[in-house]
Amino acid sequence: MHIDLNADIGEGFDDNAIIPWISSANISCGAHAGTESQIRAAIRSCKKAGVAIGAHPSYPDKINFGRQVITLSADELANSLTVQLKYFLQLCREEKAIVSHIKPHGALYNQAAKDPITARVLLEVLHRLCPNLALMTLPGSVLAKMAGSEGIRVITEAFADRGYQIDGSLIARHNSGALLDNNAAIAQSLRICQKQPLQLAAGTLLLDAKSLCLHGDSPHAVALAAALYQALTGAGINIQPASGDRPSADNDSGDNNAD
Repeated sequence: MHIDLNADIGEGFDDNAIIPWISSANISCGAHAGTESQIRAAIRSCKKAGVAIGAHPSYPDKINFGRQVITLSADELANSLTVQLKYFLQLCREEKAIVSHIKPHGALYNQAAKDPITARVLLEVLHRLCPNLALMTLPGSVLAKMAGSEGIRVITEAFADRGYQIDGSLIARHNSGALLDNNAAIAQSLRICQKQPLQLAAGTLLLDAKSLCLHGDSPHAVALAAALYQALTGAGINIQPASGDRPSADNDSGDNNAD
């Protein structure tokens, strides 16, 4: 058995402490968090550690850390995503690092997973800027289905440290059961990796995931990352990037980041 273990980084937290325990990273594109120096540092650290690099675009909303839906027209959202991705891809070119995947952040992630209009905007930007990159999203979501039908490789993702509803969506952060403690997160992750259904109050939920996410901004992120890595490998589960790509060597031009 094998699984990708990913975390959201480049957001101003302790990236270097969490990177040794993960195989993929979703690095902020600057719209919800992170300065250029923090984003560059995250790219360099992932490259050095052999951790696959992903772009992590969001709604342009630093006040709410990108975790609230922002009312934007389709053109406004497309423009914001275009600016973010061009910026991130350029930083990776300058750092001679390969980008393997894209994962939307926060409210944009959840909105694109269920709303065809938001999903369409995101996919059109990806087709235009970086059609060869994989897209990380919820299994069975609107975005996953649309992306798959359009030839974009989908990395299905489950969350180690978040509670689920019976339809496979995440419990909203302000509701009880949304955030799992480390023991519950490890138990949930083992069930997902071993393809066992989660036991929820409303019934059972089986998640088909190629990657597990833990949140790098949570207070216990580093402790969870280490404990989760050790629990998974102890159960005979290999940790490796779902994308199959790792950062380039120092002499690689990184020109395959975009077409």
